[in-house]
Amino acid sequence: MSENYTVSTPTFLIDKRRCLANIRRMVSKANDSRTKLRPHCKTHASREIAQWLREEGNITGITVSSLSMAEYFSADWKDITVAFPVNILEVDTIQKLIDNGVTLNLLVENIEAINYLEDRLNGSVGFFLKIDVGYGRTGIPAKEVDRINPILTRSETCRRLSFLGFLTHAGHTYHATSRDQVIDIHNTSKKLLLDLKAEYIGRFPDLIVSMGDTPSCSIVDAESWNEIDEMRPGNFVFYDLEQAQIGSCGIDDIAVAVACPIVAKHPHRREMTLYGGGVHFSKDRLVDREGKTVYGLAVKCSGGLEWGSALKGVYVRSLSQEHGIAVVSPDEDFDQFQIGDILGVLPVHSCMTADVSKNGYRTTNGEIVQRMRE
Repeated sequence: MSENYTVSTPTFLIDKRRCLANIRRMVSKANDSRTKLRPHCKTHASREIAQWLREEGNITGITVSSLSMAEYFSADWKDITVAFPVNILEVDTIQKLIDNGVTLNLLVENIEAINYLEDRLNGSVGFFLKIDVGYGRTGIPAKEVDRINPILTRSETCRRLSFLGFLTHAGHTYHATSRDQVIDIHNTSKKLLLDLKAEYIGRFPDLIVSMGDTPSCSIVDAESWNEIDEMRPGNFVFYDLEQAQIGSCGIDDIAVAVACPIVAKHPHRREMTLYGGGVHFSKDRLVDREGKTVYGLAVKCSGGLEWGSALKGVYVRSLSQEHGIAVVSPDEDFDQFQIGDILGVLPVHSCMTADVSKNGYRTTNGEIVQRMRE
């Protein structure tokens, strides 16, 4: 389909121009810091968008969040890191990827996984030790060398598995309330990883350290990345309201919106009902600087599929399964919105909104961009 496409149901829109600008900024930072960019592809989950990354940044390897996603991208990519603790019950899928010529990099944080895979795999696979630098979701805490040592000692006798280095995701930057807080988290995380590298480089001279979270990769200057071997941001391709609130991007950098038909108006409470609910956005929300709970920020779609700047004081205050309720502040003319108009909504969390868009995306030119279907 082309630019003749018109919206009649909730539609996930991509502004390719903004996507490419976001990609180019991150590629430039990686180049300036001499840090390898291995972008995480879970946000967009699209082979086509991954090609934009390859073309703009001479990218040779990617990051994914599951083995099924590795299978999907393996049609185009042969160097893939699965940034999720390895699930040993998927050993057959790991073997299939190895057999198909994929250089596969897994995450390990226990010796049981090492022993299981070493006994069952036929072929070579690399692994990173997953390190917790303060997020507290998973991984071995960076200072617990009594847990790290046995795994690395075992790896030295492995024939199938080879130790690649230390990897972390400083996901607590997503809870930061200022750019300075993001920088502090980054600096702390960086020191923990570099201390580990210094401790083990004598035994493993080729080991690398890999970090990746979009707030740090977006906010921290290039010079502060130059001792890190690899960076793995993902959300930066699209960005979202959460990232804008943290300071990773500006509102105008957000490259995705959900186009929602206006189906009802309620002037007495200055609200509109949108065809666009939790099944189209997920139900991520944020609390803005004024204390309002926000499920999306409105932008005006001007005729076609393109959108302009955010509308002042127009936001989605609640979502049910199919319904979205948008509030129009007194600063905006309520009568500018008519039944049948299309309202664009910037998502709070583009990763989750993209994930529920199983039928793919539309560019502002009306073209279909396919995404992975599980």
